[in-house]
Amino acid sequence: MDQDIQLITAMSEKCRTLIQNSSQNNPELPEALHRRHLLWMCDQIKRQADQWRVPKLHRWIGFIQAGMLANDMLDLEGAKTMFAEAKAAYRIEIDEDLLDHLDSSSSFEFDLGGEG
Repeated sequence: MDQDIQLITAMSEKCRTLIQNSSQNNPELPEALHRRHLLWMCDQIKRQADQWRVPKLHRWIGFIQAGMLANDMLDLEGAKTMFAEAKAAYRIEIDEDLLDHLDSSSSFEFDLGGEG
């Protein structure tokens, strides 16, 4: 199994556990951000990881974590810790450039290319 897929699968399992153990659920948020849907998404990642492309898996785990943040189930530090724990558990080396978005003090910029 590809390292990216292993990492995302591990993170979805951690998210699932946190969601299940949390009593937080903001009913004012859209249904897609409710606990039930986030748990379903975690299950889909586990079931479909080998069939889906890595960018789709990244989008899904990002959405799950955003939903957890919106419901106060997780904060930015918790997301960083979750990522570090999953990475260490699978002994995965990650390009540090992929972590800029988790650093609130970083003002990283997108390079869209094609500018003349």
